[in-house]
Amino acid sequence: MSSTILKEILEAEKEIDARAENAGKKAEKMIKDAEASSKELIERKKASFGQISRERLEALKQGLGENRKRKVQEAKKKISEIESKASKNSKKAVDYIYNRFMSLGK
Repeated sequence: MSSTILKEILEAEKEIDARAENAGKKAEKMIKDAEASSKELIERKKASFGQISRERLEALKQGLGENRKRKVQEAKKKISEIESKASKNSKKAVDYIYNRFMSLGK
């Protein structure tokens, strides 16, 4: 009788050891899976942040390009206005000088 009890105890210990080993393997697998999943998630987030960063940079470049074009157009318009005024003023100046010169001769 004691030998059967001893055998049962040994078998129970073997079963407990097997379950503990199985549980350890499962825990290691879960840890490895979690690490792999975390690494994958981190890589996806890095790629996502990189894409967002590139999109923001592109939008900024586009905005700066549009702003530059607008400023150039404003400058051209201002130059045109100045040239127009200068042309009108030079005609007035020539007329004034001509009239003054003619009035001196009388």
